[in-house]
Amino acid sequence: MAYVGQGIKNGTFSVLDTSGNTYNGSNVTFNLGTQVSSPAQLLVSHDGVIQKPGTDYTIATGGTQITFTTAPASGASIFITEISGAVGAPMNRDINGDELILDADADTSITADTDDQIDIRIAGNDDFKLTAKTLTIGGGAAADTAIVFDGNAQDYYIGLDDSGDEFQIGKGSTLAAGREFSIGASGPVFNEDSDTHDFRIETDDQTHAFFIHGANDEVSLNESASDTDSGGLCINHGSNDAASITLKNSDVAHGVTDQVETDTYAFIGKNAAANGGLLFMSFSEGDNCHTHEAFATSSNTTQNGSGGGPFKMNGRKKSGTGATAFGSGDNVFLVQNNGQTDFIVDGNGDIFYDGSASAYDSYDDAQLVRAFDIAKSTPGTIIQSKWDDFVQYKYDDLREAGILGNQTKEDDEKGIIPFTCVTKLQKLHNGAIWQQYEKHNQLLEAVYDLAKEAVGEEKANAILDKHEVKRLQ
Repeated sequence: MAYVGQGIKNGTFSVLDTSGNTYNGSNVTFNLGTQVSSPAQLLVSHDGVIQKPGTDYTIATGGTQITFTTAPASGASIFITEISGAVGAPMNRDINGDELILDADADTSITADTDDQIDIRIAGNDDFKLTAKTLTIGGGAAADTAIVFDGNAQDYYIGLDDSGDEFQIGKGSTLAAGREFSIGASGPVFNEDSDTHDFRIETDDQTHAFFIHGANDEVSLNESASDTDSGGLCINHGSNDAASITLKNSDVAHGVTDQVETDTYAFIGKNAAANGGLLFMSFSEGDNCHTHEAFATSSNTTQNGSGGGPFKMNGRKKSGTGATAFGSGDNVFLVQNNGQTDFIVDGNGDIFYDGSASAYDSYDDAQLVRAFDIAKSTPGTIIQSKWDDFVQYKYDDLREAGILGNQTKEDDEKGIIPFTCVTKLQKLHNGAIWQQYEKHNQLLEAVYDLAKEAVGEEKANAILDKHEVKRLQ
């Protein structure tokens, strides 16, 4: 036999005579009709609540009266029972091993046959197990289990599909009715039924801090109306001027902390605070910092305005809500050094650069040009003449003049020829042309002087006019 709640085990129970007691809301002392030697021999109930001796009531001298601390209300239900015989302890105790049967066929019950554990059996199965801070549903049996929240318009459930070994959260009153979230053998899955649903996470100041648009499969941060195509990512960082995206790596410590944190190697954000544009910065501890690579699967040999290639830079100017080409004199592409522009390509394809202004007046420029051709050419491809014997410049002279770039001694020993500095080579050509111009005029003056000595000044001038030769005067 099981006992639950406040009660008395063992003993004989008899109802005391309570005649003459009036419950009018003011009386606190009532006759018992018999003598009771100890409050422990009484079980007193006031409107279904067990009264505590010494706290809720006392026994008067002689044991024939009971006095309540608070007067029973008029019409209150009071039961006073005398207990005789051996009296056991109150039933506030561990009922380990006992079973409380709850239904007619005795297959639904509560048991406590394991220490610090309560089992609830329904229809013959231990479906619920309660231990310290843990509620177990199912008891390890091969069966689906679920907690269903019965709503007015829609039910929702949390449960385990035992046959599929899958934990689910979804709509409906049965498993797999509308799986919104599941964890199975393939890992966690949201919206496993592939319904057209949006997924959204709010913060204290953003309603769409993270948002997936179910209809278009668009992902956005801090944006409810993405302008990307299906599967695209949209990032809206409000009016902030800091980075939209940064990339970090624990191997990096470049120390340029006036710009970014030392482990940040890439920064993507606005180019101008008020006007927008894209700013892409990269940071490195070494001399190799920013690399773009373009991998194409085919080639293009068209070398005109419609030519293509694996890497393109394309500038466009606003025209209405669309775009058009920049003008022939408009700057399109620039290269800067710490904010100072050094190289420009304009809308007509013309190139402008801020190269070194030094000339090669200390060299015989034609010989230096010939030395360059010899140094950069494969042996046997240069047809030499007797004038090559007079070329006084070699590879080291080209390096010293800056026409050939720098490289290590080891590369020199391997026979590697460094790259050509185009701007200095152009200056060399310009210098060579001017030197030839000077020599041409010097030779002209010498020939003119000889002609005057030989045939006279008048005939000498006639010869120049005949051949349309103009002297500098």
